[in-house]
Amino acid sequence: GIELVFSLAALGRFLQKEKAIQFIGQNNNYGTNWTEEDYSIHGPRYHQHHHELAEEMWDTRCRNFCKCAASSTCYLFGGRDLVDGVVGDYGQVSRALADYFEDGGVLDLVPSDIAAGFIMLQRIQRQRVLDVRRNIAEDMKKEYDFNRSESSRSSVSHNMHSFGDSRSDRMISSAIDHFEEGTIGTAGVSNILMPGKLPHDNDTDYLNEMLAGGSLSIHPPPIVDDMLTSVLQPLPYSRMLLFPHADSNTAQLASSPHRTSALMLRRAPDEERDSEHWYEAQERKVLDKDDEADRHLIAEGARYARHSLSIYTWLLYFYMQPVGSMPYLLYCRLSECCRPKRRPRFFNDLDTSGDNRSSCCSEDHGDTIGDNCLHLHRNALMAHSGLEDTDLIYANFINKYNQMPYCIVVDHKWHSVVISIRGTLSLEDCLVDVLVDPEGLEGLGQQYGFDGQGQYCHSGVLACVQALMKDLERHRILESLLSDVGAEYPHYKLRLTGHSLGAGCATLLGYILRRRFPDLKVIAISPPGGCFTWKFATECKDFVTTFVLDSDLVPRLSVATMEHLRDEILDVLGRIKVNKMQVAKSFVSQSLRRGDLKDSDDPDSLAKENLELLHPKDFVPTNSTFHRQLENFQAIQRDRRETRREIRDIELYPPGRMVHLVKIGERSTCLDNLAKIITCCTSNAGYEYTPVEVDNKDFNEIVVSPTMAFDHFPNRVTLELERVAESFGADTALGSTEADRIRGETLRSNSALF
Repeated sequence: GIELVFSLAALGRFLQKEKAIQFIGQNNNYGTNWTEEDYSIHGPRYHQHHHELAEEMWDTRCRNFCKCAASSTCYLFGGRDLVDGVVGDYGQVSRALADYFEDGGVLDLVPSDIAAGFIMLQRIQRQRVLDVRRNIAEDMKKEYDFNRSESSRSSVSHNMHSFGDSRSDRMISSAIDHFEEGTIGTAGVSNILMPGKLPHDNDTDYLNEMLAGGSLSIHPPPIVDDMLTSVLQPLPYSRMLLFPHADSNTAQLASSPHRTSALMLRRAPDEERDSEHWYEAQERKVLDKDDEADRHLIAEGARYARHSLSIYTWLLYFYMQPVGSMPYLLYCRLSECCRPKRRPRFFNDLDTSGDNRSSCCSEDHGDTIGDNCLHLHRNALMAHSGLEDTDLIYANFINKYNQMPYCIVVDHKWHSVVISIRGTLSLEDCLVDVLVDPEGLEGLGQQYGFDGQGQYCHSGVLACVQALMKDLERHRILESLLSDVGAEYPHYKLRLTGHSLGAGCATLLGYILRRRFPDLKVIAISPPGGCFTWKFATECKDFVTTFVLDSDLVPRLSVATMEHLRDEILDVLGRIKVNKMQVAKSFVSQSLRRGDLKDSDDPDSLAKENLELLHPKDFVPTNSTFHRQLENFQAIQRDRRETRREIRDIELYPPGRMVHLVKIGERSTCLDNLAKIITCCTSNAGYEYTPVEVDNKDFNEIVVSPTMAFDHFPNRVTLELERVAESFGADTALGSTEADRIRGETLRSNSALF
């Protein structure tokens, strides 16, 4: 998707340049001795108007692209509103794209350049992580040597990275202490730090010699290097390092070996970051399967992630099961004709025009709106979730600009009424995603009774939630189910869930409904990174839990991170000293060495390889054509940022209590290996994960990874979260059993007595 947008920018740069020259040439106040470069960048008349011109160009490109994409896919992914002209204003979309891509027609790039930039940026990011991990290992070695010689505690000097506070020092010290005291045996190192395999665990004499005494040298590597580099194999590029709790004693470690803490390596603030201090390390908690609250949190996340998956309906169901899905859905449709029609329970079976829509061949059925004549959406929803026909209360599958499909179901197993909101799937949704300008929440807060003073959110999320609330208020289904006199499920709890854009909508909807349903909770799956201002994103931690899978791109997306990614790619393109074919060969070679799980890398070898491909940062040629183009582009971007500073300086974050599923290992099965071969190592199938509670600021850098796209797919997040829940001992069976329904009826009877 990013390469596609860059391609659109490249295709339009010549048109933008010609229109700029034509525009300025029509003004007689300026002389005719202007060069093309003057017209593009330095001319005072163009300097005043080129921003509006760029927005006009992107408006035209977006309209043409959306019409072409909708027609070429036979409206399979929506777009009819875009073709019919229902969406008349692309203003905010064109401004957002111009903010990011406006180059005055001077930046000469093609898609293969962007691909080369991503390849090299991935190598640079990996080198930075390896450098920091080695520095942490060296600090541990220093403390280990100091403790052995002085038998006392001393703070560690950190000269190449920055820890967030002294707690991180205690974690490192704790790891050393347990090794010195002999409370962690050589076989237990991997269990205490991170699941993995020691390279020398079959050589007990070697480890005993290293632990018992003698000098520690770099060759062979000291035990502390093994602890933080070899033990973490086969994941040398992870930004998460796991340690024993700093406050854990020997008994606690023995009884609960999985209770650990972690260091999260996140990009340092701009004012503190330089070439030697790129990351800062912050202490984070690893969720423990022996902790009842943690087990419940993971089980709840897995359960409602399945609900968020179900609303994606037949398109994703077909993607997940391309062979058997359509025969099954058609069978479900035929079987409906043999069953009595179910009347809706909470509103009249009429569409907005008043026509009855419940005939055998109608598009809608019972309490569903916007389905096709085969009822593919509805039947796929039931197949995804495993629920019974009577558990579906209402489903609105209509997908328009600023209107997201959603459904309301009853989950008897978890005694809850669930609202599931779909994420991005159609062309209309893609336009909503690009509505990144923050919009104030003061008016919405006054209307629904929450504090929105000085708070902002993604304007696309706000527009979708306003449309969804109108539909909820029109039908009053939640009141009929939960709160009215004679409500059908007054003893059940309200749960909101969604994936991607739907997760952001569910969070804002939670703020709105919480006044009426104070015990509601929101389970947000992979929400956008640029969603809410800091106060709004963090004050909801008591009722919003967010789950993110490893290097997922979307929770890291914000205006700031996208600009940082763009600037880094352009910077690395200016440093490449070989042709693009050699860059591609380096990528293929790296992929053949198991891609993201390459065992043999260390900072020095990777730095040497990168030096063969890139100029050193301080020795970039300044007389090249691209360097001059880049300087002109940066000048245009500085000017544009200044004109929109008030909007672009508002920082937005992902919401709620953040749980990050961190990659810790790999399952080696035939199917998983086949998936990696077919997808050129971009599939995340076969990896193993552990849940770590992180901070809302931790996703402040886009991680260039082969799995950065697949980590966002709702089916992958759901399946991996269910696997983690199973490892925590949770029941992840789909649907509700008869026993669950009986327990629900018992609760309802008991609540009626009181």
